[in-house]
Amino acid sequence: MNAVRLIVLAVAGVAAVGAAVLVRGAMQPPPPAVQVSSETAPAPAPPVETARVLVAARDIAPGERVSAGSFRWAPWPDEAVVQGYLVRARDSEAIERLSGAVSRTAMVAGEPILERRLVQPGQAGFMAAVIDPGMRAVAVPTSARAGAGGFILPNDRVDILLTLPANENFATRTVVENVRVLAIDQSHSESREGALVGATATLELSPSQARAVSMAVASGTVSLALRSIADTEGNARLPEGVDEAGTARVVRVFRYGEEQRVALGGGAP
Repeated sequence: MNAVRLIVLAVAGVAAVGAAVLVRGAMQPPPPAVQVSSETAPAPAPPVETARVLVAARDIAPGERVSAGSFRWAPWPDEAVVQGYLVRARDSEAIERLSGAVSRTAMVAGEPILERRLVQPGQAGFMAAVIDPGMRAVAVPTSARAGAGGFILPNDRVDILLTLPANENFATRTVVENVRVLAIDQSHSESREGALVGATATLELSPSQARAVSMAVASGTVSLALRSIADTEGNARLPEGVDEAGTARVVRVFRYGEEQRVALGGGAP
């Protein structure tokens, strides 16, 4: 038998063995399917419970008076709610209650509201939160006669006038112009209708203006002149001719051989 026949017989034998293995595997039944019981199946993750927490609806600056539009209710995980957060389920009227308060510190949009970071009208520290940075609150005596008949209300703008006796006559000059009124007595709301007569008016002034007004109160009679709402642009200012100490600069004028002193920009000194 030659070599070619031996190779053919060997290949035929290997093919026969392979065919037999395939036929045997095809004839065997498939393995039974594994049954997974509900007891061994992984349980679905429980839903995260959330609360409705009061947060800032926008960025809030220090000293800013907030309104209902400054807040919103936002979902918050129960486990992340800490003491001090305002939760709707426990305080559903928090937005209405906090409207009109003033922010002590800056807050960013989405930040939970902490009530201690707001100051309500009438609480200690409210006036300090209302004053613009760099300004001072100064109280001056007033009355119905010296305060435009009681029609000056908080947030109005006034000129501060000083009246001094001069040689048995009276001379009046302007001490500070366009001053914002913070409060009349203990009232700091401008929503009240009608007249508001008080004994003191709290004014917002710069440090130099505060010194000028304090000197005016000690020197003579101070009165407030109400400005038109169309004439309130800009900040409080010293009148032209008055220095930072609140003293009117004067010039000596001789008329008919008599000396007179005339204040620059403020009337007679």
